[in-house]
Parts: sequence; C-alpha cells; structure tokens
Amino acid sequence: MRFRLSKTCLIAATAGALIVPVFFAPGVEAQKQGSLLWYKVDTVKRVNKPDRPVTRPRPTTQKAALLTLQWRALKRGNGNVQQEVDPNQVFHNEDQLKLAVTTNQNGYLYVIHRMNNGDGKLVFPDPRSNQGRNEVKKNQEYVVPSYCPSFNDPDDCWWEMAPPTGGENFIVVFSRDEFDKLPRRVAANNGDYEYPIIKGELIDDLINTSRQEKKEETGRLTIPGKPAARIATRLQNTNLKDNEELIGRIQLKHGD
Repeated sequence: MRFRLSKTCLIAATAGALIVPVFFAPGVEAQKQGSLLWYKVDTVKRVNKPDRPVTRPRPTTQKAALLTLQWRALKRGNGNVQQEVDPNQVFHNEDQLKLAVTTNQNGYLYVIHRMNNGDGKLVFPDPRSNQGRNEVKKNQEYVVPSYCPSFNDPDDCWWEMAPPTGGENFIVVFSRDEFDKLPRRVAANNGDYEYPIIKGELIDDLINTSRQEKKEETGRLTIPGKPAARIATRLQNTNLKDNEELIGRIQLKHGD
C-alpha cells in the first residue's frame, strides 16, 4: 500500500473519480434537491446473489431507497485542521489523508485499496473504525483510520502518502447483504494490524458481475439534516431490476 499510517497528523479524506459537476440551488431548494437524491424510493426487484447468502425469506420486489453513498476528500492542515479538498488535485508524499464515507441506509460497506489493477488491501472494515465491523448505519459518516491505540495520541492517526508515486485507486462497495468472501469484522492484535489482502480475481468478479447503473455527481452536496459538504462525491445505483450493490471507483493522483 502506498499509504502508511502516520503518527504525526490528524486528517480525514474521501475521494471520487469520474466526476460530473452539478450545481444545486442555494438554501431551501438545495435541501429539497439533496433530500430527493438521497432518499429516492422506488420499487426494486430483489435479486439473490450466489456470493451473498440470504438468511431469511424476502419479497421478490419491495419499496426501498436506491443504494446511495457519499464521500469527501479531506487533507490535514496546520494544527491538525481537517480541510475539504478537491479529489482531482495532485497529492504529494507526506500529505496525510483519511477516508470518510456516508450511506443513505443501513447496509454493509467495504473499501479496497488496489495496486496496479492487481491484488488489493481491505482498508474498511478497520479495527480503528466502527469497532472493526463492516455493518454501517444510514446517515452516519465512517472515517478510516479514526483511532490508533498504539499511538501516543490515539486520535492523531492518519494515512500518509509515501513513495512510489502514481495513482491511488480504491474500490468502494456498499451492499444490502454481506459478501461471504469478504471479512465482516476485523481486529488488531496488541495494537498491530495488517490490512487483509483481497485477490485481484475477486475484485474483478465483484466489478464485472454487478448490473448496477451508476449515477454520479459532485460539488456542494447536502445530506438531509447535516451541513452541506463543500466538495463531495455522490454515487447511486439507479437499476431497479438489480439494486443489490453499489460499487464505486475512487482515484487519487499521487505526485512527488
């Protein structure tokens, strides 16, 4: 992983790729638009997936919000100040970042850092966030890493850009059900933790078998009841015939 954990910083980051700018009306109109996009409900067909065992009967169709998630990119400023940044900018060695993701409903979240389209490392679930669980709740922001007990200041826990330079690629997966081939909970051993390796073949299978129809936008976005994010990316699966998962690709530019 080109990122390394840094003991000298406090920051947060989430990033997005393949972004289409959109502009919302200010004030009340922006809140209405944000609520519509975040909580859009429709009749979706429930599809059984071989890699997601169903533990109880469910209807063939149901009224449900479309799977939606939002991420932000934050960079550490002087004095451990968290600053929202444009995810399309070039990040440099020793820049310190975190990943923060919010979903519009309860479900299961996985974030994989992938190297050169090969194997990847599972960076969420993470024992430093959400007690190591992949189960997430709607409208709650999950930040990785958020707490490192082995550090002198456990809250001063960040990823730091380190050589080699190039692209930093993440796969974000939000699902209605758990994947049986991905960890559902992880734990540190005496404060030490190594990210689990996810084979490239499994990552490709996740991406290639998805029938999602993605809608993506970025800019000043609002989650109902929360302050507007100045620079955020939102992704939604609009396929009513298969709305079981949402898979996004995050790409960060890494320079010297």
